[in-house]
Order: sequence, then C-alpha cells, then structure tokens
Amino acid sequence: MRILTALAAAAVMAMPASAVTIFSQNFDSAPRANNTTNVPGFTVTGGVDIISNGTAGVLCAGAAGRCLDLVGSPNVGSITSTPINFNAGRLITVSFHLSGNPRAGTPADIFNFALGFTDPENIAVFTLISGFQGSYGSTGPGISTMGTYTESLVRNRPFVSYALSFVPTSAGSLLLTFGGAGPNDSAGPILDNVLVGSQVVPEPSTWLMLLAGFGMVGLAARRRRSSVAA
Repeated sequence: MRILTALAAAAVMAMPASAVTIFSQNFDSAPRANNTTNVPGFTVTGGVDIISNGTAGVLCAGAAGRCLDLVGSPNVGSITSTPINFNAGRLITVSFHLSGNPRAGTPADIFNFALGFTDPENIAVFTLISGFQGSYGSTGPGISTMGTYTESLVRNRPFVSYALSFVPTSAGSLLLTFGGAGPNDSAGPILDNVLVGSQVVPEPSTWLMLLAGFGMVGLAARRRRSSVAA
C-alpha cells in the first residue's frame, strides 16, 4: 500500500461511519501511455501521459504506482471527470495530490483546476481545507461553476495534498477538470490520487480531526519527496 494512502487513514478515521467514496482514481490500473486520450473516469482534451513511478525521474505520490502528466508528449492536455453524483445536505470533499515535474528546465508549469456542476446548484458551505493558494469557490444559489483555480508550479516542487469541501442543498452532479497550460515540452504538472467523498455534515470536533488528518498527508508527501531528493 502506498505510504500516503496509509497516512490518509488519519483523515478517513476522522470521518463519521456514514462517509463513502463516490469517485476515486489513482491511475495505477490505467494503461501506461504517452499522449493518450484514454483515462478511466475522465474525458481528455489534447493529450496526457500516464506514467509509472520513476519514469525519467518522476515520482508518483508515495513513490509507487502510476500518475498522470498533464502535458502529454507532445500535447498540452486537460481531463474532465464524468459526472459525479451527490446527495443533498451531505458534506462533499474533493482531494488530490499535485507536484511539479522535474524532467525539464526552468520554465514553471501552469496548473488549472475547475469545479463545476451539470446543473446550477445551491451551495450552503464551501471550505478550502489544504493546498490551495489564495481564494477559490463561493456559496449561494444557482452556481454552475466555481471558476478556474490557477497556480504556477516550479519544476521540482514536491507533492502537495489539495482538499476542499462543500455542502449542496439539493442532489446533483459535479465535474472536476484538471489541466496544464505551461510550455508544450512534454513535461507538465503531475496529478495523482483524485478522490471525492460524501458524508454527513460533521460536528465541530470532527472537523478539527479531519483537518489534522489532511495536514498529516501533506506533510508526509513533502518529507518523502525531500528525503528522496537528498
């Protein structure tokens, strides 16, 4: 089992028993391929690479399995999930791991992330838990998209755990889009461990435990990458 996956149990243990996974993709079972448009659970625009850990010096999360390079060989790409259904009044948590790509030179990679809905949705609560820099997301009625989050990644940046949550007031479906927009040099942001969970809205004490669990995952990822680089 991956190191990060094992540590993520801290976050899972903080969730109530009613927590369920409604979408998961760590790319480990996806076929190894360059410039592919075949990514299970996603529709691909352009091309992306599904790579094995250690390929050309790239480490996947936990230094094991496979991960996804958002700039294919040679196309800049993006992936959008198939609709992910959720129920009203549940706490929906979206998380993923993201790193820079050490294979190329100095230009930074541009990473884009978008959370949207297949139909306008009423959002009662929206919270950034970890990873995201600055502001993103909103609350209110009739929201069809949270817009695009953009971040510049230096090439050798280690994996960081990103997580956010929201509470919808009606049942619906969400869409996740991940993309690279940097130089078309066959080396883009590295994505791994995409996970969407659903649970009852926790009590305040459980929220604190959940935040601590995600913090442990992010810290472990940084330490793991630092020790490998040394």
